[in-house]
Amino acid sequence: MIYTLRADRNVIVPHFQEGSDEVPHIKSRTGTLYAVNNHPASILFAGLSPEQIEIVGRTMRISPYARRNFVFHAGEIAESLYIVYEGVVKNVYTNARGDEQILGIFQAGDIFGELFLGKYMHRIGTASAVTSAVVASLTRNDLERLIEQIPRIGINFIQHLADEQRETLARMHAMRQANARNRLMGTLLTLARRSYRASDEWFDLPPGITQADIANVAGLNRSTASLLINDLRRDGILGGTGRLLTINRRRVEHILETEGLEILE
Repeated sequence: MIYTLRADRNVIVPHFQEGSDEVPHIKSRTGTLYAVNNHPASILFAGLSPEQIEIVGRTMRISPYARRNFVFHAGEIAESLYIVYEGVVKNVYTNARGDEQILGIFQAGDIFGELFLGKYMHRIGTASAVTSAVVASLTRNDLERLIEQIPRIGINFIQHLADEQRETLARMHAMRQANARNRLMGTLLTLARRSYRASDEWFDLPPGITQADIANVAGLNRSTASLLINDLRRDGILGGTGRLLTINRRRVEHILETEGLEILE
């Protein structure tokens, strides 16, 4: 694990080597929270003052997970929502036949496990760390108290739910496409949407996400996804070798827009 000193905010942020099985050691609760707050995908803490972030940091429980360790299991009573501070977490539904369907892949700044705030109290999927990860949890009672104390958190949470609904609809639209190549490119944009800046032309797919994961999310079999990825590499739309996959965002977006698929900014 590598620790980086953020000179602009004087906080220590942990970074884990790809494929590492080590359990992360938390150096700074508030420092990690600041890192998430400043991640481009973060929303829950947007607009909060340092003092308010400190209040939230004292309320949350921050837990490290080694690769393949479980955050929660399907069927468990849900009591908390989670925020990824570092690493990648995957939520998977398994049916009675043992078939798996990925419900979501979450990266730094992402919120997951929040659907229990409705009337359904049991987990429908199992969440586990794809890479070494740091995850914060917040109980329903604590969230309600924070919203009463800091109303901005409630507004941010509503925005998060609205964004998730829009992304789900866009994903459903993409899955209706008969063109497997377009579905694959749409999936890659979705998986990497939090990993690039608007000015980036090329970006890397986050570590720990495999071609099997990509195929699962895109509704393809592994061999088809592998063949398409190789074709896209030859066309210069994708790059990288082996497990490293780089994506030409502008070319992918142009192709999908031409085909009539919705691109979420």
